Amino acid sequence: MHGPQSPLRGSHDLVTASSPDAPEPSRPLLRIVLWAPRPPPVGGISRWTARFCEAAPGHGLDVRVVDISSGVAVDERSRFALGRLPVAWRALRELRRVLRARRPDVAHVTSSLFWATPRDAFTIALCRCHGVPALLQIHASSQIVAWREGLTGPRRWLLDRVLRLADVVLVLSRELEEYLRCELPGLRIARIPNMVSEAEGAPAARGNPVLPPRRQPCRILFVGYRLPLKGLGELAEAVLGLAGCELAVVGGEGGGAIDPESSVRMQDALAKLRSEGRLIETGQVAPDLVTRSYREADLFALPSHREGFPNTLLEAMAAGLPCVATPVGAIPEVLEGDCGVLVPVGDVSALRKALAPLVRDPGLRTRLGQRARERVAERYALDAVMRRYRALYLELARAREG
Repeated sequence: MHGPQSPLRGSHDLVTASSPDAPEPSRPLLRIVLWAPRPPPVGGISRWTARFCEAAPGHGLDVRVVDISSGVAVDERSRFALGRLPVAWRALRELRRVLRARRPDVAHVTSSLFWATPRDAFTIALCRCHGVPALLQIHASSQIVAWREGLTGPRRWLLDRVLRLADVVLVLSRELEEYLRCELPGLRIARIPNMVSEAEGAPAARGNPVLPPRRQPCRILFVGYRLPLKGLGELAEAVLGLAGCELAVVGGEGGGAIDPESSVRMQDALAKLRSEGRLIETGQVAPDLVTRSYREADLFALPSHREGFPNTLLEAMAAGLPCVATPVGAIPEVLEGDCGVLVPVGDVSALRKALAPLVRDPGLRTRLGQRARERVAERYALDAVMRRYRALYLELARAREG
C-alpha cells in the first residue's frame, strides 16, 4: 500500500462505538485526509476539527485538512448561497491534489448534509476513484431525521444513494443511528461521540474576564449562535420570570430563521432582559475565550430544538457547570442519569421550573456540576475518543487491503 508504514493486511469488521479499545497488533502511522472546516467560524464542526487536529499526532495520525469553511453566516433554513460554489470548487481541487500526492489511507468527510449533500457526493466519489476509503461523518441528528422525512421520493432516493456511497457513515447520536438502521437496512454505520480535552475543564488562568462582574447572585450561560432554533427565545422568557439571575449570551448573530415570528419573539424577550440590566452579550469570541466564559457562570442552558452532539454541552460539563437542556440529538445520552436536567422543547414554563431550584441553591449546582464533570471524564475524554477514531480508520484501511 504505502510501504513499511502501511497498516497491516487483514480482513476485519468495522469498529463501532461498543468496541473503543479494540486490540491492534501494531501501531502504524495512518495518513488521513480530513474534509472539514477550520476555525473561524467558531462553530461546532470547526471546534471539533481543532480538537481532532491537536490530538491526532499523539495517536499516530498524519492529518492533512482540506478546509471547507465558507464564511457564510449560519442560517436555520440552510439555504444555498452562491458564495459557497468557489469554496467548494477550490476544496475539491485541493482534495484531488492531496489524493494524488499523499495517497492517504482514509478520507474523513465531515458534513451536516442539507445543501452540502451534492458537494459531499462529489467528494466521496473522488475519494473512491483514487481507491481511498471514505468515511462520512454527519455532524447533526434531529435535523437530519426531520429533513429526510420531508423530502420528496426522488430527493430522498438521491440522499440515500449518497449515504450508501460512503464506506461507512459515522453518526454522533443513538437517535440518528437507530433511524438510519431502520430506514436504510444494510447501511454501514458507526457511532462515535464528540470529545473534550481535560485541559478545557481546568480552572482558567488569571487575566481579564470575558464577562463583566455579576449583577445578580446567579448567572445562566448560553453559548451558541443567536438563533430561535437554539431555544434562546424560550430561555430569555424563562429568565424573565425568575428573580436573582441574569443571562449571559456568548455567540454571534445567526442568519435567517425558519419562522420569522419566532425571531421577533426572541429579540423582544432579549430586549426586555436588556432593559432590566439582566442580559450580558459578548458577540462572537475566540475559542479560548469561550472556554473561559464557562468559569464565569453558575449554570448552563441549551434548550435547543434540534441538535447533533453539541460541543458546548461537553465544554460546560467539563467546567463543572450543571446543565439544563432539551432531549434532542445526543443530549439525552449525555445527560442520562442524574448529571443534568432535561425539559421539553419549546416549553417555557418547564424550562423556568427546571432552572428555578438551580438558581436558588448553590449546593445543588455544585453537586450536579460535579456529576457532569465526572460523566465527561468517563465517556468523552479526548484520548479515549481519538482511540476509537484510529481503530475505525485502521479497519477501513485493512478492508481496502483485504
